[in-house]
Amino acid sequence: MTKTLLFAACLASLGLGFADPASAGTVGFSSLPLPDHAVLERVVLVARHGIRSPTHGPEALEKETGVVWPAWPVAPGQLTEHGRVTLGRMMQDIALHYDLACARHQGPCLSKAAPVIWADSADDRTRQSGQIMAETLVPAQHLMARSLSPAMHDPLFDAVTPEFIFRNRTILAAEAASFQRDDVKARPQSVDQGLRVLQDLIAPEGCSGGTSPCFSTPLTIGEKKGRAVLEGGPTLAASVAENILLVYVQGLENAGPRWAQALAPELLKRALPVHDYLSDLTRRRGTLVKEKSRLMADVIDRFLSGESVTLSDGSIVPRETRFLAFAGHDTTLDALAARYGLGWSFADQPDRTAPDTTLAFERWRDHAGHALYRVVIFHQSLAALRNGGGLDEAHGGAMMVSVKPAPMPVE
Repeated sequence: MTKTLLFAACLASLGLGFADPASAGTVGFSSLPLPDHAVLERVVLVARHGIRSPTHGPEALEKETGVVWPAWPVAPGQLTEHGRVTLGRMMQDIALHYDLACARHQGPCLSKAAPVIWADSADDRTRQSGQIMAETLVPAQHLMARSLSPAMHDPLFDAVTPEFIFRNRTILAAEAASFQRDDVKARPQSVDQGLRVLQDLIAPEGCSGGTSPCFSTPLTIGEKKGRAVLEGGPTLAASVAENILLVYVQGLENAGPRWAQALAPELLKRALPVHDYLSDLTRRRGTLVKEKSRLMADVIDRFLSGESVTLSDGSIVPRETRFLAFAGHDTTLDALAARYGLGWSFADQPDRTAPDTTLAFERWRDHAGHALYRVVIFHQSLAALRNGGGLDEAHGGAMMVSVKPAPMPVE
């Protein structure tokens, strides 16, 4: 089956979510079916960067966990060559899906006006991922990704300021306490199982005293950069689970005998719910998340509504632009999920915001001239991330799934 036919077959099998805007200037989403002959008019992509090394080096991870971690071919937090290749495959297939080469002529050419790719300036990995997107989405146009200067704070990806934290410090402290209480009252069974799996793998005697970590210790409230944060066993366990996933998809086969058990899909499927759970507690709830996503959501809404939008450097994305893409982080995806009330999960990928995962916000138009809005998410299977595959079945990848509103409002 060709890629084109595979994409079409996938689309036909999905329950897709559409809706008119709930109010002026606000894009809303529901689960109404796509009418026949609807035409795609605009797309905003928001992607997580490619595969990176853990943000802490092996020595720091050993100090945290008491375990010797594998060495990486790049410095902490940097995109790997495998990550570049795999993200490129992902974006090539997304470009094919949206016909950015304008080969099929089934609707407006989304790349007739040059697409705009904007990357978070905070890290090398996001800036490099943005350039990979620019080079692979429309190769013939020789696009360049843009961003603020390296290491500058870009409010599009995080609108939270120190002043905002200071003004809302009482509210933020109260929310952190409520998250802590929620953990005590309603921790899912899958999370407890994941904590046990990680405990047995990393520190079997850790909860019996000594210096090894105990992942089942209660969540506590600490402080980071002036804001209240959750700390404790489950927080460390969530980070450990994510780092094990990175070791697996990077294919660090020289990790040593201790990691033979860890580098198995079944273990990852049992451990990653811990990471998702902490994301639900902290990255998909609360005042900070609502503020974090405020400017990005405003750009998405305005762009889909056909307006010109302003980027963080003051440059304008003109109205004639039909395709706008952002290279961000997993926290970017989580914050948008919270704002729009979106939820998703994958049968073939235990990390719902794994490297390369890409949200696509689309505007369609029916024959009566009504605007219709859809959100879908592109992801690669665990096997595809490890093997360098794209979205098609030949590479063990997954295509796309519709994202339906879920009862997860920002509080």
